[in-house]
Amino acid sequence: MIMNEHRSTSSPTSGAAHRRSRGSRTRRRRGGKPPRLWAGLAAGVVLLLAGGLVLKERADTSPRSVDATDAAGRPSAPSASERPASRKVVETEEAKEKKKEGSPDPGSIPSSGPGTFATAGGGGDRVGGSGRTLTYVVQVEDGIGIPAGDVATEVERILADERGWTADGEVGFRRVSGGTSDFRVRLATAETVDDICGQYGLDTGGEVNCNVGQDVMVNLKRWLLATQYYADDVTSYRALIINHEVGHFLGHGHEGCPGAGRPAPVMMQQIKGLHGCRTNVWPYDTEGRPVTGPAVG
Repeated sequence: MIMNEHRSTSSPTSGAAHRRSRGSRTRRRRGGKPPRLWAGLAAGVVLLLAGGLVLKERADTSPRSVDATDAAGRPSAPSASERPASRKVVETEEAKEKKKEGSPDPGSIPSSGPGTFATAGGGGDRVGGSGRTLTYVVQVEDGIGIPAGDVATEVERILADERGWTADGEVGFRRVSGGTSDFRVRLATAETVDDICGQYGLDTGGEVNCNVGQDVMVNLKRWLLATQYYADDVTSYRALIINHEVGHFLGHGHEGCPGAGRPAPVMMQQIKGLHGCRTNVWPYDTEGRPVTGPAVG
């Protein structure tokens, strides 16, 4: 009944529209995709793109490895979670570097020895100006595993340096291996240094060096480990030991820092602090000028 009523009230225009609608449906059935299907496909593409963006964002916010690089190929800045790992890598590299340089384990350094010494053989040429010549021997305590000849070579190099005590032109040095000598450079364990220095009333406390009588006593611990200010340059600290203690033998007393930023005098007790001065291990500078400071009682 309703269908008949619909047909009786249809206009020619509506009939044409109806035919076009049928034709459209026919064309869609013959191969076209319906609008709803296109809309569904478009929505799927949008979802896929959105999902990709989410995944990218999650990947971008995840912790980077230390070796990550940015778009320009530069190393990317580590995230906060990576900093401890980065520090760990640096510390490991520093530990390897120290091992490479042969830095000894403090626990492996003997603290005591027999108190007997081996004297370095041979002798050296005279170094210094035309003034008096001081002769010396180099001795190493037995059983500490360091050849006396190696120490003698290093001491000779230090005393021959143009920034050393010979720069004043009044004193020269020559190493000998026997007979009489003016002084002795003796490398020994902390306990032996304490014993010999203590005979003259000096308390070296197992830590420091001294000059007593004709002996320049060098603490094995300081020779191998230096101090906190020279931990990265043990060779320079050895020059400070020899120059400081030979300076005492020559009659020089302790000195203080002459001013902030200036080089520390070699006669300053640098092991007790620099007090604003810069590290320095030579009694003279490269221009032949003495590096001094105020006298310390």
